Amino acid sequence: MDFLRVFDLPLDSHIDLPYESQLPSIGTGFLVEPLEDKPQNPILDALKLEALNSNLPPRPKPSPKQVPIPKELSLLALDSSPPKPAADRVTALWRDALIRRQGVKNGLLSWDRLRQSHPSHASPTSFLSEQDDRVFTAALLHVQPRPYDTVLNIPVSDKELLEGLNTTVLGISSSLFTWNTDEESFKACSPDPGKDVVFSLEGKDETITNSSIITRFLTIGTLLRRLELLVTELRRRSATDGPTIHAFAHALSTTLSYIRDSLMRTPPSAEDLALESDRYPLFFLWTHYLPYEELLSSLATFCKRNIELVPTSYEALESQPIPLLSRIYEHLELNFEQHSSSLIRSVFAFILTCTSQEYIQDIARSVGFGKPAPKRAPKREQSTYELQLEDDEDEEEEDILELLDNVETNFPSFFPKKTIEALPAAQKSLVLLRIAQPEHRLLSTAHSHPTIRWIWTTDEINAAWSGKPVPSDSNGPQNSNLHLLSEEATSAGLAAFKLFDLEPGSLTTQSTFKMEAISPATLDAFIKRFPDALPAITPTMPDLTTLTFRSLTIHATEMSSTLLDVFLRSSDHLNFRSHLILLRSYLLLAGPKFKARILTALFSDAGQHELENNAHSMTIRSLRRRPGKQYGQGNQPWAVGLSPNLLDREMWPPVGADLSFFLRTVIVDSLDYRKEKDDVSDGEEGGTTPKLNSRGNPREHEDDDVSSQVIEEAGWRLGFAIRDLPTGSGRDKWMDPLSIEALDFLYMDYKPPHPMEILISPDILDKYQRMFTFILRLQRVECAIKSLFRMSSHKAIATYLFPTLTKSRRLLLHFRFIAHTFVESLSGYVFDTVIRGNFDPFLARLEQPPDVSSQDASFTDVFHLSRCHSAVLNDMLNACLLRTGQKNVGDLLRQCLEIVLELTIVIGELHRDRLKEYQAATFIEDLFSKFRGRMATLVRVLKGLVEKNSSSLKFVSDATPGATRRPTGGLDALYHLLVRLTLNDWWTEGQKAV
Repeated sequence: MDFLRVFDLPLDSHIDLPYESQLPSIGTGFLVEPLEDKPQNPILDALKLEALNSNLPPRPKPSPKQVPIPKELSLLALDSSPPKPAADRVTALWRDALIRRQGVKNGLLSWDRLRQSHPSHASPTSFLSEQDDRVFTAALLHVQPRPYDTVLNIPVSDKELLEGLNTTVLGISSSLFTWNTDEESFKACSPDPGKDVVFSLEGKDETITNSSIITRFLTIGTLLRRLELLVTELRRRSATDGPTIHAFAHALSTTLSYIRDSLMRTPPSAEDLALESDRYPLFFLWTHYLPYEELLSSLATFCKRNIELVPTSYEALESQPIPLLSRIYEHLELNFEQHSSSLIRSVFAFILTCTSQEYIQDIARSVGFGKPAPKRAPKREQSTYELQLEDDEDEEEEDILELLDNVETNFPSFFPKKTIEALPAAQKSLVLLRIAQPEHRLLSTAHSHPTIRWIWTTDEINAAWSGKPVPSDSNGPQNSNLHLLSEEATSAGLAAFKLFDLEPGSLTTQSTFKMEAISPATLDAFIKRFPDALPAITPTMPDLTTLTFRSLTIHATEMSSTLLDVFLRSSDHLNFRSHLILLRSYLLLAGPKFKARILTALFSDAGQHELENNAHSMTIRSLRRRPGKQYGQGNQPWAVGLSPNLLDREMWPPVGADLSFFLRTVIVDSLDYRKEKDDVSDGEEGGTTPKLNSRGNPREHEDDDVSSQVIEEAGWRLGFAIRDLPTGSGRDKWMDPLSIEALDFLYMDYKPPHPMEILISPDILDKYQRMFTFILRLQRVECAIKSLFRMSSHKAIATYLFPTLTKSRRLLLHFRFIAHTFVESLSGYVFDTVIRGNFDPFLARLEQPPDVSSQDASFTDVFHLSRCHSAVLNDMLNACLLRTGQKNVGDLLRQCLEIVLELTIVIGELHRDRLKEYQAATFIEDLFSKFRGRMATLVRVLKGLVEKNSSSLKFVSDATPGATRRPTGGLDALYHLLVRLTLNDWWTEGQKAV
């Protein structure tokens, strides 16, 4: 124990070290003397060294010097007898300390021994670390002084520390710790502003006290205060941010109130600290606060307010509903996967339930599920005149596409996949159903639905799984504070409003505190009911989410199918199939009567030029401008194939009132024919049994299976219009009647009913119009080749075509034959394979009953039907080589048609004696060479496309009983075109000209 006396000396005491004058000098530590150049024998060298050391004389022992001690200590520690010399007193002090036995009093002498509160009972050990906490703390501070440290170490007792932490843990400044606004954390209170303070628990050093004990309490208080500041910040946000962020602020505030209430009930209470006790179960208290530290740490991580962050590094919290709800769900799912405590999972489930409640209700209302949102009252009174103007504006039809563009298509990540797929279509279907059938049962307010809410307990999950009503959640977070206290108010009726009849100031404060305690009580009830684990029916959060939104998914699917039935099964003007038949008959020229009338109005296959030479002159450019080659002076070439009525005017295009009236007459006459036929069919209903079509109606042809209301409205829905085409070099062929694009300025427009724009959209109509333009070009060439037959076959005029050039006449006949074969094959391919081969199977799919299991015969919603409608037209455009990606192949087909048309124009000029025989022969040879080269290239390219698309080589027999008719498709149909054009590779093997 003598070595311990050094620690009891004052700092300024001088200690004499023994043998200080005999200590050897310290040499260079890295010096190594060189070995002698002789054999080494370490054994003998060691023996010699030992002999030398044993013969040395013994060292003299110095007399021990007395270590002086302060006079105050000797006066207090020794008796009050007359003073002895200093050396005797010191010697007696330490001698008595050494020979004193363990007895009634503590035999350990230290500086802490001088205080009155020093324990005087005997100590079972002589180690300082095992003494009383204050004894050990005093010795520790004395042994490890910090004369130059700027940190002030203040020892505190258990009671003092707990009194300060009991307040700090609630996020409130205490006598030991105060809130630092700049760093948003608690700092120790310092009596000296220039020094930092470190508290050390008596009996523990500052490292153990701060890092192991105080840190948890400070973390809880700091995170609680930071989250409260976040709640204050969220509540200051504008209402334009939406209700979701404010619902989250309320849920977070409720959680913090619950945590604060729980911390206030956590020991030690104020009564426990008031008791005189020397020891407190610090380890028990430290462990008891662990769940709250974990919960607050998880909340702070979610809110991006971790304890490691400083205010300048905070990240903004998402305020939009979709990212905010997705983030809450992801944290909740992560806690389930990591098997976090039930408290953390229940709190995050509570926050998710409260925050998503209004958003889920909005989503449900957007598909007509639940009660509609209340309409907002007008901000100010309006006059009768203003109301009348607004009513007039409401009567105007709204743009369907603009309404549908406003529909939300993004949803939180936790929405089930089926729900995400069904919701956008259902939202759009609700908009269309309100326009199509405002009185539908799904739109009536009496059609009630259960409320969509999160289900967590086993009973609720089992009920939802079985399809039974989910038990009401009286303590759930979806109920407002007023509902929690509504039993007494409801029974009292209007007596609940007597609170407003009280005098100012008569209301006690207890009711206010009671209202504030409702929200934490709601959370406490939710936590108690929350299961420790999800049931086996829904073992994971995705399974639970699917069950929660199952009723919403079913309703969304029903909403989409209801609107689909309106367009497919109704017999009024909204029957989609009737509109399709009308579009096919008119825009695709599949109706026989309309096709005959439009051909008569626009084209002519007569073999004679019916315009006299003195007719109105037309400023039209000649067929081909070549140096030194002209067809004549002062007269224009004959536009073979066009109706003479279009060439009477002096301008092209022949735009005017006469043309508009004439084309309008074509539409009206064809519609009148349909109406007369319908009347005749209705009158013969009682006679012989008429033929029944697939819909069961008495019709003689499928084209006549159109709703009578659709036919009545078709008079103003159908109409011809003038297209605004570009002009300039190479782009103004439509201004030349001799060109194949002469009628491109004319197109046919169709105005579908108001809610049917989604099925017959402007993009779809544009595809119809492209097909209409292509068909007009084909009909022009077909009429022109028929005129060529009449000019070259009529007995009265045939002798005028190459009467002296027999070879040229034979070439003309051969060229006429293969050109006619090409045009007729192409025309049959377009109308039979492309149009009927694709359109008729699509119409057959529309007639399938809704319970058909075949995937090809069903449509999920009207938007799927619209996509299928558009896909049919895409196949038709592909089959006709009219798509943008088929420009090169389409140009080959167009050039072949142009060459045929140019041949007819040349023969027409020869027939009118405007060309010499030898001039026409040169043109025909040139055109035949070009046509043969273009056709060979076209056939070779078609073979490549067919071989590339292997599915086009597969045939499905439509004659098989019970088999579903397979559409010819787009690129698949090119095989039919290739077969029609050549069967024995006649074009590619290089035929000889006749």
